[in-house]
Amino acid sequence: MTETTYHFRDIRVAETPEPSTRAQLHRQLGEELAGLTEQVLRLDASQDKLQDYIAQVQQLRQALQQEGQRDYSEILQRLLAGQGSGDDVTDLVDFEILTGKASPLSPPLELWIDGDRIRGRATFGSVFQGPPGRVHGGVLALALDMLMAKTQDYVRQIGMTGTLNIRYLAATPLNTPVDFEARLVSLERRKLRCEGSVWVNGEQTVSAEGIWISAHGEYALKPEFASALPSDTGVAS
Repeated sequence: MTETTYHFRDIRVAETPEPSTRAQLHRQLGEELAGLTEQVLRLDASQDKLQDYIAQVQQLRQALQQEGQRDYSEILQRLLAGQGSGDDVTDLVDFEILTGKASPLSPPLELWIDGDRIRGRATFGSVFQGPPGRVHGGVLALALDMLMAKTQDYVRQIGMTGTLNIRYLAATPLNTPVDFEARLVSLERRKLRCEGSVWVNGEQTVSAEGIWISAHGEYALKPEFASALPSDTGVAS
């Protein structure tokens, strides 16, 4: 049976093929490391215990260093050539900050397409705190950047954040499910305009507007997402 291969342009933001056993174990390891980070915060342990924990972590780190890491540049080269494996895709996507399911720095933020909307959900633990009991505004800005970038799944071409304007309307609590929503506003040659928002229990806490700039060529809707733009806007000539 021939293994499925992937091109970089086939990868949707925060989405991977069905993970291999290896990828699933990577996700479990990342989840455990994220849990350790939460436990370390204001850990109420004696000096002797702290020294013991440091020694244990150092031992684990040394063991991990002996394993080495898959070459990132080679992974990218295979994906750009259309010869990437499923593990290449998960190695690229699963370690993204905030959305990566194997990243210790990720809640994770889940993102998906729902008709003409991009939706997301995350529960932010104490490591993401800004004001007491609240998610740091910079973390929400990063989450919105990831969310709104996914509107590019509707179009051909992919680009980078040009501008991101954010308005904070209310505090966003920790350890509470947070909902995200984004939509396309317009396509103007190499500019993609979109809007995003953050919600907690039906109350909007953040609004955002952004422009993404295509790295190569003009943006164009994929045929299967022809209705993703508002009917009163469309694609500018």
